[in-house]
Amino acid sequence: ITEVELTNTAASPAGEVTIGIPSGAARVLSGPLLEAVRNELPKVSLKMVEGMTGPLEEWMAAGRFNLAVLYRTADSVGRMTVLAREDLCLVVPSGEPPFEDAISLADLHAFPLAVPMRNNNVRRSVADVVAQHGCALDVKFEVDSLSTIINMVVEGKAHSILAPSAVQKEASQGLVRTVKIVDPVITRSVVLAVNPKDERSAAVSAV
Repeated sequence: ITEVELTNTAASPAGEVTIGIPSGAARVLSGPLLEAVRNELPKVSLKMVEGMTGPLEEWMAAGRFNLAVLYRTADSVGRMTVLAREDLCLVVPSGEPPFEDAISLADLHAFPLAVPMRNNNVRRSVADVVAQHGCALDVKFEVDSLSTIINMVVEGKAHSILAPSAVQKEASQGLVRTVKIVDPVITRSVVLAVNPKDERSAAVSAV
């Protein structure tokens, strides 16, 4: 039994925990998570890796993380813990159409899009739904950076398909608008995955 194992108990979790978190989720979750660990788990050292979902999925599968926040379609969460569910939306530059509160999937073809790369889970989810309904998208830019995609929308260079939480700050400032996608609604689950080898770790469980 190592010193780490002796000190890392449910009553006093200790040790290093590495978590992977997508850029969109990090905008909402990282601040509260870091604050909670600092205040409530003083013996836990948290390492947070932020990135796009494709690489995060690969790194989690390779065992590089103890925990990872991932995206799944509503029917593919498996044994993972669901943290939230969100309906995807069209993110629109401020002052530009469409001006309605909702838009059908079939009408998205009219808007040039900046979207994540094809290995991105959200991108794949949208592509699957589009293919199932025989629709088309006008993908002008594939960008492996959430901040760049959002900036492109703010600057009026493109629209995008994202979760509302990814642009919560920009929407509250009036820099972009969100238009709900309907017919059908595209729902994604935000889930927490635990590395199987860490399921009994008190520090991992506490985080």
